[in-house]
Amino acid sequence: MTRLAELLPFNAGETIASYCSRLAAACGYRHSRSFANDLGFRFQGLVVGDDLDVQKFASVLGVPKSNVAPGVIVTENRISTVSGQRLTRALMERSRLRLCPLCIRDDERNLAGRKGFRAYGRIEWLVYPIRTCETHGTKLITPTGEDARQYMHDFAVNLAIAAANIEDLLSQAEAMDTDSLQGYVQARLRGTPTGSPWLDTLPLYVAVRLCEIVGASERHGIRFQAKDLSNRELSAAAGTGFDLLSGGADEFRGWLLRKSQSFYRKNSDLGGRFLFGRLYEKLAYETEDDEYDPIRHIMRDVAINTLPLGPGEEFFGPVTERRIHSVHSASREYDIHPARLTKLLAAAGLITEVASKRTFEKILVDAGTMESFVTEAKKGLSTNEAKAALNAKGTQFEQLVKLGYINADVADETGAFALVNRHSPEDITEFLRKLQSAVTCEDDGSLIDLQAARKKAICTFGKLIELLFGGKLARVAVASGEHGLGAIRVDIDEVKEHTTGADHDGIPIHKLVNLMPSSSKIIRVLLAEKRIPTVKLRNPVTRNLQDYVDPKDLAAFMREFVSLGSLSTQAGLRTWTVEKELFGRGVIPIFVAGEMPFYRRSETETAY
Repeated sequence: MTRLAELLPFNAGETIASYCSRLAAACGYRHSRSFANDLGFRFQGLVVGDDLDVQKFASVLGVPKSNVAPGVIVTENRISTVSGQRLTRALMERSRLRLCPLCIRDDERNLAGRKGFRAYGRIEWLVYPIRTCETHGTKLITPTGEDARQYMHDFAVNLAIAAANIEDLLSQAEAMDTDSLQGYVQARLRGTPTGSPWLDTLPLYVAVRLCEIVGASERHGIRFQAKDLSNRELSAAAGTGFDLLSGGADEFRGWLLRKSQSFYRKNSDLGGRFLFGRLYEKLAYETEDDEYDPIRHIMRDVAINTLPLGPGEEFFGPVTERRIHSVHSASREYDIHPARLTKLLAAAGLITEVASKRTFEKILVDAGTMESFVTEAKKGLSTNEAKAALNAKGTQFEQLVKLGYINADVADETGAFALVNRHSPEDITEFLRKLQSAVTCEDDGSLIDLQAARKKAICTFGKLIELLFGGKLARVAVASGEHGLGAIRVDIDEVKEHTTGADHDGIPIHKLVNLMPSSSKIIRVLLAEKRIPTVKLRNPVTRNLQDYVDPKDLAAFMREFVSLGSLSTQAGLRTWTVEKELFGRGVIPIFVAGEMPFYRRSETETAY
């Protein structure tokens, strides 16, 4: 070791440029460049880590190069390698002083070497993500009033200018907490475990920028402007970003997924700038650095897995496959109306009610599921299409569905979902085949269509189909020029033979007024009060169940009871006269129906 090296010790964590600058100042040089020239090496070579200049400087000091190597910062193509970690020029402060005032004071008080030149420049002070002195808990500052352009990188000269009045320098110190990203950066620079293996796979400058942008996006929105954020807020954002991402790539994916939900907002689009804001702008437009590719790949994968991106679109390069379909994209690809597709998806349970109310480009379904669904949907027939295929009139088709002749829903081939109100062409074909099998003769003009036969025979449409498919009709023909149900012709007399019900002697309610000497009002009361019992019987013609009165029950009622009106008619007297005479003889009504008194017939026979 030479006497030059004995003037000042080389400190752990000091840059080689700072050490050279302090030695030059201690030897009375105005600046380090003259000092280096006199000793046969370049000061700028030390600044950028030129191996030859570092070797010459070590020789001047009389020490092995390895002694000063920890303080070397190698700078090439705007990238500085600091303690084995790569940082961009934007993340380094090389042209101006950046320091902790309290460390400068303590250096002069406590370190060895010539007084006035003991304070030294730390490597970590040059790294922007390190914003706080962890020893004193103060914010790193660039001293006010200091002009660094004349003596760039010359630490001792610039410090002498800035610290001419140490009290003024100390007055600039202010407390500031250390953010978690700074702790991570320091761990990587010092070669200690970081606890964040995924971030460790990225160059340090990529990890730093990712954490800063994610944190600022989380705190201020994805379209934040860094110039609007104070140094303290940048520190808080950096810590927020690191805390979000320190868990690994899955945490980053989760953050991207949450941000991608903005796609569902009104007036949103698929642009990466809209979805991920500054992060997308940085990676898509502001740098082509392939070191960011792992981040781009994750963002691209999340976007393609969650958004309706497909061939012909771009997201960090051309999209070559589709994983998600929107109703809008599917309607264009498969030529199906988006409103109809939305209704079918909702009916099949593939989208929620909430999703069905979104705009078509924001209703999303897995691409494979959408393809299978639309394929089946296009194979199935709508109700109107099925009606036309069967040539069904009025409610005939609804009756066929209700009776199970035609299935209301079509299941996909895997059974994963059903196409509601879609009808299988195979069902329609099979039904028409059965109709054709029922034909037994040529149409001679005497047969009628099914609609007319149903009305004349007063039977259900389902009964007619049952007769046709059951082979019960001997005369069935097809009218020329027509097809399906509308073409079938049947013999009405033959239909009536199979549809007329068994006869009975029950008296329909509406005929009682002709059989009893009472008004319809009185008869309704008698029936309601069950003075005359009723029974449910099937109408022989319509085969519908309806109320009848047994002739025996009617005869029994008329034998036992007689109304005041009937007695008055028989006697040829006014009702009040008959009622007065009966009362005088002690005969009173048994009951009153519809304001008409009824007497026991046996009690009135002696009087009238």
